[in-house]
Formats: sequence, C-alpha cells, structure tokens
Amino acid sequence: MNGTMELLPQTSDRNAWSDDEKAVIEAAGLVFTHAYGDQKGSKVVAPRPVVARFLHTVERTGLDPLARQIYCIGRFGSDGLEWSIQTGIDGFRVIAERSRKYAGQDAPEWLTAQGEWVPVFVKALHGDHPLAARVKVYRHDWDPDKPAVGIATWDEYVQTKRNGELTAMWKQRGPGQLAKCAEALALRKAFPQDLSGLYTDDEMGNAVTVVEEGAPSGGARPQRVVRTLASRVREASAAAETPAEPATAGDGSTGPEDASSEDVSLFTCARCGDTAADEEGGICPSCEVEVEAEIAAVGGEAQ
Repeated sequence: MNGTMELLPQTSDRNAWSDDEKAVIEAAGLVFTHAYGDQKGSKVVAPRPVVARFLHTVERTGLDPLARQIYCIGRFGSDGLEWSIQTGIDGFRVIAERSRKYAGQDAPEWLTAQGEWVPVFVKALHGDHPLAARVKVYRHDWDPDKPAVGIATWDEYVQTKRNGELTAMWKQRGPGQLAKCAEALALRKAFPQDLSGLYTDDEMGNAVTVVEEGAPSGGARPQRVVRTLASRVREASAAAETPAEPATAGDGSTGPEDASSEDVSLFTCARCGDTAADEEGGICPSCEVEVEAEIAAVGGEAQ
C-alpha cells in the first residue's frame, strides 16, 4: 500500500497533478467517461471535494485503489453526475483485522417466512428468498454478550431490473448477497471510525432507481428522475433537520453480473438494471440518452 500511496496525488487540485497521478486518479474511478450520445468519449473528472474525500478515505482505511480494494463510481442522478466511494466486503474485513480489536463474527443467519432464524437458507425448505439476513460482529474491547448486529432485509437490498426481475447475481446467490449486506452493516457499527461513509458494492446494488415525479404545470408528461443514494441522504437530512446516516439501500448495479452464455462482455446498467452497459458502473445507450435529455430539459448539466 505504501507504493500506491506514493503514486496518489497529495492534493485534490487537479492542476497540480502529474501525468502519472492523473492516470492513478482515472484508474481509481474518479474519471467518468461518456460511453454514448454526443458526448461519447468525453471525460469528466470528479469535483475537487469528491477527490479530497476519496484521498482522505484511502489514507484512513489503508485500502489500495489500484488493487480495486476501494474505488469511486460516478453515476447520473437528478443533479447530474453523483459520486460514491465503494469497496467490496473483503475491504471491510481487511480494515477490521487491521484494527486489532476485531474478535470475529458469528455465521450469518436468515429469517424465513415462518419467522425463524436459520443457519442455512434452502429454497426447497424455506421459500424463494429469506426475509432478512443477520450477522453479529465482536470486538475484543466489548462485552462479548453485546455484539454489533447487522440486519439487512430483502426488500431493502435486493437488486432488480426495471421489469422487477432479479438480477443474475441475486437470482443465483440471493441469500449470500443479503448476508454480505448484513455483515457490512455490522462491521460499520463495530468500526465506525474506520468505516463511516464507506459502502460495499453489495449494499449499493439498488441505490439508483427510477421514479415518476408529478406532472409539471401545463399537463406535460411527468419528469423521470433518477433517485440516488446522495439524493436520499439529502431528503432524510432535511426531514430530520439533523445530519443523517447515509441510506444503505443497495443500488443499480456497479459491477458485472455473473457471466452468461449469451454475452460475457456487458455489465448491468446502473439505471434500468438491464445487462446492456459496456463498462462497470455505466448505463445502457437508451438510458444515457434519456437521462442527458432530461437533465438538459430541467437546466441540469453534468459536472
């Protein structure tokens, strides 16, 4: 990790970056490349506050962006491009181990429709999917009878396509995916100093959803707005009038679904959930055209 830290920029001011530092920033996901439409091929560097937060998070967690232990994803939202810092569940485990306070965790449990927590979820016995998953995490400096408990419900985290069908990953390994979300919740509770503001790709699976807003005056058609994790946080904060914990609903996929025999080169569209995007965290051609047109129509502009 020390070698990677030396390659990372020491400042969030892009004007001061060397060519090598710019390459590292792009490899870490802090550069969004338009894949479709009139802007195809053009690149957008993350705003300075996003870059500063990413560099701080890398230093704080000790995760390696070049090894993809941590990365940034830019997605279209109602305010243009919105950015989130993500990692995999292994990154959370690495951070917990490095704390020297991690005392392990219990095996995951799943809640059945009969209201029973089971150590193994079997569809033939328990139904199509669990209602929730639960993981308990322990610390050496805590009472062993009071672990951090993470509970993730199916409805909150399941990843679906626009037509309501499960994505390939959740169709094949839904209980396991849900358990990773519960584990991330528990680890974040146990190690808030290290994991605050950091989310796994499993948690972010459905953070981007499309909702229909009310029709504007004049009877025009309803505006389609992409609600993202950032917009949900703003709404929750405004409602509570106090700083809110980021919502941990999972998002429109950030990575490839399981390879299929039909096409192994496409990724899940982060907007509609169809397997039609050609890059990780990207959106399909039709969605990008729609979103850019909608943003332009309301005076928005991708940063």
